[in-house]
Amino acid sequence: MNATKQKILIKSLRLFNDCGISNVSLRTIADEVGISVGNLQYHFRKREDIVEALYFQIVEKIDSISSMKTDDLLESFFNISREISSILYEYHFFLLDFITITRRNKKIKSHYSELSKRREMEFLEIVDILIENGLIRKELLKNEYHSLFKRMEVISNFWFSSILIQVDVLSKESIEGYSLLISQSIYPYLTDEAKKQYVDIFPDQFVLS
Repeated sequence: MNATKQKILIKSLRLFNDCGISNVSLRTIADEVGISVGNLQYHFRKREDIVEALYFQIVEKIDSISSMKTDDLLESFFNISREISSILYEYHFFLLDFITITRRNKKIKSHYSELSKRREMEFLEIVDILIENGLIRKELLKNEYHSLFKRMEVISNFWFSSILIQVDVLSKESIEGYSLLISQSIYPYLTDEAKKQYVDIFPDQFVLS
């Protein structure tokens, strides 16, 4: 990717995060980059093309960290969640306009649909590994971990939108809140041994008796 194209993406990401997609035009981006609209359109014909490029950056970044370390499975699992939350915050414009983007961009919608299926398979594979290592209990209900994935997916897609109902600006605390919600969603499924490890990983989460 050439320098101008990269600069366009960097400036667009900041503008989208700060102002929202609907308030950012090609002219706005071109002025921020310091080039003409015509020059910008040489690289990205439409604003939606920029959104699409940023979307695939998110996917690539998350793909690059989605791997478990075998030496400390439980902590590795939660570390992946933290890293994903940081990436989501870095590109939070996408989650704030998630519905609008997926309705307008068929390529993103189609890709996300397939990506969601792949992410679910990866999640269930991780759950199987944790079960085999005595860290997560076996299912008590039919498709219990499939449902858990879907709940976590909803949280991921709409967490930041929910935050903005109450505050005007997103902060790093949004990431911490998201990570807390995800980790505590997993806690009831942990075995007794895993819950002991959880205490060491998240000592501040427990109420002192």
